[in-house]
Amino acid sequence: MSDATTRPNPTDLARNLAARLPGPERVRALFATVPRHRFLPDVLWDENSVRHDRSLDPDAWTRTAYTDQALVTQRDDGREDGTGLPTSSSSAPTVMARMLTAARIEPRDRVLEIGTGTGYNAALLSTLVGDDRVTSIEIDPRIAARARRSLIEAEFAPTVLTGDGENFATGLPGPAYDQAIATCTVGRIPAVWIRQVREHGRIVTPWAPTPGAPGGVLAVLDVVDGRAEGRFEGGLAFMWARGQRRAGHRSPVGAEADTVTRVDGDPREPWLDGEQALLLSLLMPGWAHGMGHEDDAEEPYVWIASTTCPSWARLHADGRIEQAGERHLVDQAAQVREWWHDQGEPGYTDFGLTVDLTRERQTLWLHEPHQTLWSARRDAPHG
Repeated sequence: MSDATTRPNPTDLARNLAARLPGPERVRALFATVPRHRFLPDVLWDENSVRHDRSLDPDAWTRTAYTDQALVTQRDDGREDGTGLPTSSSSAPTVMARMLTAARIEPRDRVLEIGTGTGYNAALLSTLVGDDRVTSIEIDPRIAARARRSLIEAEFAPTVLTGDGENFATGLPGPAYDQAIATCTVGRIPAVWIRQVREHGRIVTPWAPTPGAPGGVLAVLDVVDGRAEGRFEGGLAFMWARGQRRAGHRSPVGAEADTVTRVDGDPREPWLDGEQALLLSLLMPGWAHGMGHEDDAEEPYVWIASTTCPSWARLHADGRIEQAGERHLVDQAAQVREWWHDQGEPGYTDFGLTVDLTRERQTLWLHEPHQTLWSARRDAPHG
């Protein structure tokens, strides 16, 4: 522990953090004004899963609070007997600044936040537009209660509701908000978000085709005539909304393959590269993936499983490819990668999403909305 002369000063740390963030000055200034450490629990985990306990080392805890990284604030939905799975966090300030910038919030706008978490983002929003113009909803009652306490102690007073952010009623008639900002990933844009955002308002949310997809993108959607539509603004990985975080698949550990082939090189590479795997999830929806290990193998294999049927594949470092089921997932991936190359290797920002409540469809497109890549019922199961 450091002595009093070197003890970290939260005000200085907040200013230094704000100076490093992207976005316009009015967005960056929020992070210098709102003290992040006031919204964090006494025990948290950094991006390297290192545990920080304020009671054991308050100075290290404070310095960690002002690093530009996501900090896990809850594991296993608060259960004591879990496996350590992160279930709530304080997002990285860079990501928060990106989302606030993308939302294009004006001083008199009304903002809906889905996923209160620590309350830090709600405080930033309250600073931007005023307490009475911010409504935040949190599904976990314990997290919501703690966020309310933190906000009150830090002298903020947005409305914090406890409930399911995918299916709720705020008590306000018709569209009530200029922006909706989600702090959780979804694969299906909830209809209530579109209905609660005013015409020409904006929805900013992390999005991915399926919970088994590697990472996700930042979807920035404008609401017009019962439709939310817009491009993706780069890659972005958030925890999944609790109602959507289960993929409909089984890990093929121990399953017997229909076919076994062998290729030169390592067939796992596309799925071990985060950017390639995310592009595959956009171009070829309906699959999840993970890793397993054979007893006599030096390296783990990558498994892929369809979320729409029992098909699966295992890819090994020695070049073996095992597949089973009607979807030959590895073959499909090779085809879409070749197609992507022929299209000039478009990046995430070349893709976009349209969610049409009238047609009950969710459509992924490339370059322009009429260039459809795939379309599915908006309320269909993932994949």
